[in-house]
Amino acid sequence: MVKPYHDAKGAFTARKRIPRLAQDEYAALYGQRHEVKFFEPPTTPRHEQLQKFHDWLAETEGRIAAIIAAQKGEGTSLTPRQARALAGQWYLWFVERHPVTDERHWAGLRDRVHEKLTDYVSDEAEAQDPDALYRENPKVREAIMPLLADIGETAQFLALKRIALNNDARGLFLDNVYDDLAVALQRLMRTARGDYSPDKYPERFPAFEGSDSGITPWQLFEMWVEQRAPAAGTVESWTYVFEAMAKHFSERSAASISPDEADEWIKSLINSRRSARTVKKTWLNASNTVFRWAVEHKKVNRNPFADVKVTVPRQRKHRETKAFKKDEQQTILRAASAVSDSGKRVDDAAKRWVAWLCAYTGARPGEMTQLRGSDVVKQDDVNALKITPEAGTVKGGATRVVPIHQHLIAQGFLKFVARRGQGPLFYTPRKRPAVAKGAKGRKPPYAQVRQRLAGWVRAIGVTDKHVSPNHGWRHTFKQIADRVGISERMSDYITGHAHKSEGSRYGEPTLSDMAKALKKFLSIGVQKLHAE
Repeated sequence: MVKPYHDAKGAFTARKRIPRLAQDEYAALYGQRHEVKFFEPPTTPRHEQLQKFHDWLAETEGRIAAIIAAQKGEGTSLTPRQARALAGQWYLWFVERHPVTDERHWAGLRDRVHEKLTDYVSDEAEAQDPDALYRENPKVREAIMPLLADIGETAQFLALKRIALNNDARGLFLDNVYDDLAVALQRLMRTARGDYSPDKYPERFPAFEGSDSGITPWQLFEMWVEQRAPAAGTVESWTYVFEAMAKHFSERSAASISPDEADEWIKSLINSRRSARTVKKTWLNASNTVFRWAVEHKKVNRNPFADVKVTVPRQRKHRETKAFKKDEQQTILRAASAVSDSGKRVDDAAKRWVAWLCAYTGARPGEMTQLRGSDVVKQDDVNALKITPEAGTVKGGATRVVPIHQHLIAQGFLKFVARRGQGPLFYTPRKRPAVAKGAKGRKPPYAQVRQRLAGWVRAIGVTDKHVSPNHGWRHTFKQIADRVGISERMSDYITGHAHKSEGSRYGEPTLSDMAKALKKFLSIGVQKLHAE
C-alpha cells in the first residue's frame, strides 16, 4: 500500500513502484520506468494535498492495471453503445486536454493518419474513400490502430479512467475513436485560429456509466473528512460506519456498489442491538452524506444509498419527558455540589461544575466540557460564556455568548476559573497534539470527559436509560424556561437551538437581553431548580 508522508521540508510526497512486467510499456508511454513519484509543496492546503494524492495514485495504478491487462488480453468488454459513449468521453477529454497550439500541428497529425492509410494499399486504392479503406481492409485497420492510440493518447485516457479493455473492446473503442479523431483535430484547428464557437458534436454521444475511479468507501470517507472538517463527534461515530462498510464490501471500489447492494447492507444492520432508528439516523445518514458529496465532487458517478429507505417503527414513550425529573435533578446537583473543584482526582472539576453549567445554560454537554478560561468573559457588564468552535466543536459552527447565572457566581465559579487560568477548565491538554486530523484520530479530551461524566451520573443513581445523563439538562432548561415565561425564541438563542423559521433569525437579542431573561430562573438552590 502506498502511503504519503511529509518530508523534512514539509512537502507531501509518495512513491509507487512499477511492476517489472509493466516497466517497458510504462516507460514508453509515460517516461518513468522503475517508480513514479508524487510531490506537493508544503504551501498546498492539507485537504488539497490528500485529494491530489488520491487522484495521482488512482491514475498511476490505473495505468499499470491497463498495461498488464492489455498484455494478458484481459479486461472489460464493451457493448457498441458503451464503446460509443466511451469514445465520447475521450473526445471531450482530448479536446479539453490541449491548450491553444499552432494549427499546423493538428493538421500534421491528420496528415499522418492519411499517409498511414495509403501506405498499406495499392496505388489504385489510394483514390478510394479513406474511411472505406479503414472499415473494409483488415490489414489497414490493424496497421492504423496503433497510430490512432498514439495520436489520440488513448492509453493515458483509459489509465486515467482506470479502465482496462480486452482486445475486442479495445478494437471497438478505437473504431469509434477513428470516427471522432478527425473531428477533434478540426475542433483544435479552429480553436488555434481563434474560433471558440460552441461545439455541438458531443451532443451525439450517449452517457457512459462504466467508469470507476477505484476509490474505496473508506478513502471517500477520509477525503470527505479532510475537506469538510466535521465535528470530532461526527468523525468518531461515522468511522464505525465506514469501517463496517469497508469490511462488508472488501476489496470493492465505492463506484462498484449497486443500489440493491446498498439497500441490502443497510437493512442487514438492523438487529436486536441496533435499532432501525439508529441505522437511519447514523448509518444511512453517514453513507448518504459522504456518497452525495462524492457525486458532487466527481469521485463516483452515482450515490447507491440515495433511494434506500429505512422504516422506523413508532417509538413507544417510556416517560413523559426527556427532561430530568425533580429527584433526578436533585441527585445530580447535590452530588456535584459535594465534589471539590480543587481535588486532585481526574474529572473532579468537571463533576463539580458541568452539570450546573448545563442546568443554567441548556448548552450541549460537550460545549461545557471544552470550555477554556479564556472563554469566560465580561461584556456589557455581564459575566458570560463564549461558546466557540475554537475550543472544540459547536453544532453548526457558530459562536454564541451566553450569560452566567448569578447562582453559579455565588457558588464560586468565577473564582474557580481564576485559579485554573486561561486554558481548558475541565481537562489537561495533551502534551503532544495530533499532527493532523484524520478519520481515525483519537477522541478529543473534552469528549472523553463528557463520556466519563455520563458514567458518573449513572453511578450516582440516575439509571433510567430513557433519559440522557448529560443531554437531559438541555431538555430541562427548555422546560423551565417555558414555565417561567422565557420565550421560546429567547431560549433558542441561549441554548443554540436551530430556529424554526428564517424570520426568527432577525433582531437577535443582546447579551443584556438574555441576562435579563435568565434572572427569571430561581437561584435559591436545588429544591427550586426543577421541572415539575
